[in-house]
Amino acid sequence: MFGPNSMKKALCGCGELVDLDTETVIRKRLLGKRVECVNCRNRRIALEKESMERHFLGLDEESSGCISI
Repeated sequence: MFGPNSMKKALCGCGELVDLDTETVIRKRLLGKRVECVNCRNRRIALEKESMERHFLGLDEESSGCISI
């Protein structure tokens, strides 16, 4: 329980309990980030990746695949 790998339980926004080491929880709090479970983290990363791809391809968020000129 003590030492560099001590673990903490944190509650994700979806209600799932997450096991993280103490340093990760402290770092996330200092950065103002929320603790996420694996599913929420993967969903957020996929949405961010899609948003970045749309941005760099010049697509609108609301368009259906048309490139704006």
